[in-house]
Amino acid sequence: ENEELQRLLQFKDRIISMLAHDLRNPLTAASIALETLETNYNPHNGQISRLTPALTAHLIKQARVQTRNIERLIADILQAGKGKTATLRIHPQKLNLENLCFDILNSMKPVFEAKMQQVITDIPKDLPYVYADTERVRQVLVNLLDNAIKYTPEEGTIEISILHRTSQKVQVSVSDNGPGIPEESREHIFEDSFRLQRDEAKEGYGIGLSLCQRIIQAHYGRIWVDSTPGTGSCFHFTLPVYRQS
Repeated sequence: ENEELQRLLQFKDRIISMLAHDLRNPLTAASIALETLETNYNPHNGQISRLTPALTAHLIKQARVQTRNIERLIADILQAGKGKTATLRIHPQKLNLENLCFDILNSMKPVFEAKMQQVITDIPKDLPYVYADTERVRQVLVNLLDNAIKYTPEEGTIEISILHRTSQKVQVSVSDNGPGIPEESREHIFEDSFRLQRDEAKEGYGIGLSLCQRIIQAHYGRIWVDSTPGTGSCFHFTLPVYRQS
């Protein structure tokens, strides 16, 4: 019992430390965008001088995207802090998965462009609606895409594809051409306290995939990874098809 308590305390210390580290980048990016807008704002005429409309729009979007990233980081940490025994509440509804995917990809476009990464999509037009919690599925997709961006080299390729595998399930896959995951680590990668050795020197924290698993399981789905060291990784998850009542 004491060992379990000690383990939990150590885990909470680690996620607090990781949160402080991971918040630094989005906070800095949002701060730079807002400071640039503030510096060029003329309160007398309400105009933003020396900035083109396109650059102004880009800075506003950058601040919004980074604020959303901060919100997600905090939400993930708070959920992880409750432990696996806590109930994960979801509010499923009729969801257009194609629209959600393109909305997320569009919001993350500046991050892909910063690393000159190519994003390939394979999403059929006749994809059925799924029955899922929009914001929870967004959390899963953003987490998986964040990992793909982090481990894919500059000018690398990230792919997101969706398959209507059965009449009951839709399968979503996010793949990268990064270093891959060692075989001995794959069965542990969704554990709360597990963190790949390669993560220690990179951005990111070890609870994202654990939370993804809890969200997908709450939807009666499955999440898993296929990976070949040196070639890349592909994360898959399933969601239930929406049924008209």
